[in-house]
Amino acid sequence: MDPAIVSPRKDELSDIDRIAMPIMTKAFIYYELPPTVDLDKLIASFREGLKNATRHVPFIAGNLEYDDTGKPYILTSAGERKDLFVVRYFSPADHKSFSALARDAFSPADLDPEKLLPALATEVKPVCALQLSVIEGGLILGFAVNHVVGDWGSMDAFLSLVCQGSKAHQEDLEMPTYTPVLDRTPYNAQFTVPKDSLPEGLNLCYVIEKGTFIPKSPPPFQTSIYGITDASLQELKQKCEPLDGVDYVTSYDCLSALLWTSITRVRLQLQPEKNTSPTTCINPVDLRSRDPENKTSEQYFGNSVFPARAGPTGSESLASDKGLAIAASSIRKSIQGVTIDSAAGLASLVASLAPNEALGYHVNFHDMDILVNSWYSGTAEKYDIGTGSLPAAFRTHRPVTGGVALVLPNFSKGDAREYEVFLQLESQQHELLRNDAEFARYFEHLAGFN
Repeated sequence: MDPAIVSPRKDELSDIDRIAMPIMTKAFIYYELPPTVDLDKLIASFREGLKNATRHVPFIAGNLEYDDTGKPYILTSAGERKDLFVVRYFSPADHKSFSALARDAFSPADLDPEKLLPALATEVKPVCALQLSVIEGGLILGFAVNHVVGDWGSMDAFLSLVCQGSKAHQEDLEMPTYTPVLDRTPYNAQFTVPKDSLPEGLNLCYVIEKGTFIPKSPPPFQTSIYGITDASLQELKQKCEPLDGVDYVTSYDCLSALLWTSITRVRLQLQPEKNTSPTTCINPVDLRSRDPENKTSEQYFGNSVFPARAGPTGSESLASDKGLAIAASSIRKSIQGVTIDSAAGLASLVASLAPNEALGYHVNFHDMDILVNSWYSGTAEKYDIGTGSLPAAFRTHRPVTGGVALVLPNFSKGDAREYEVFLQLESQQHELLRNDAEFARYFEHLAGFN
């Protein structure tokens, strides 16, 4: 591939980026390959799509670095980064065929990131890596981005640009364009925050001395995929009437409420002594959509999320008859309390930390709390690389340990929409959840466990 980076560059990141988890966020997209596809031409088109995308977002080919204060930045060298993109061919003996994967609904049990992503150098921290894995009857696009560099909105923007460029080259169309907005001002410190008395908007956080918190080894957990139809979601919404001065709740609020209440019930079955314990639902909110004064941009590339905290709520109340309504209204209220200005408070707190200090959070996803997130903005049309058919499935791999639910991009075909949810729980909780009457009324188990 001709080098898309013509000169070296350094890109500063924000104070918010300092506290993003330094992990590679992974996505895997499955494509069926029609027999008529010219595979060599398709791979060449994908390379051109990546080259075009890298011209628009050159720092994606860089490495993550940190300055003396701990603030991250990206250093990008001129030329081609050899391990940014690789193609790997699998024989039927080395990997399941596309048809076999499809029969099992592209189960997490069949997903091996070490096979489906490039082996990255350990002495540096690459921003991004991509791999096209050729299997019998199909392709798997593996994509990984360092979370310090960007959130799902950024990841989706770049991945879409690559895929749409591949399709455009395949069909002799004009290449897509994209201009990332890199103004970090709303995401950097803007005022002083008293660390010993945090304002209400930051009550999820606390300041600790580095090295004082040693996490316990996580218990065994499983991942699986569940589906819920739009019709079931609308039925569920009827049970989520707004409470406590909340004017409305959304379908996302109700879906999150069902997950939160159902998981709370099965946790209480295993630990009934926790029936008076508080429980919290964390929903990362995209600040690009909570910006009435246009302080940022929809095309901002970086971490533009803030954790909305629903609760703490008594576990017993969530397990009650009004649990769904209580949960949905609590989630909506927490999301409505978040704006782009929430970033300034968090950034100011982060910037005030001494070298020996770090942020802790009043949540425990191994206990009674849960993280619910959404990547629903991704679509099959965005990720069409020109194979002649739309992608068949989207999967991810264990983002963090503990109780986590992730609404996956919508690849529904036709008018009947179905939402897929990646769900990770402790093994015992998963077994009980599948037999929970209210959960099973709305959710269908599609794939897992692993």
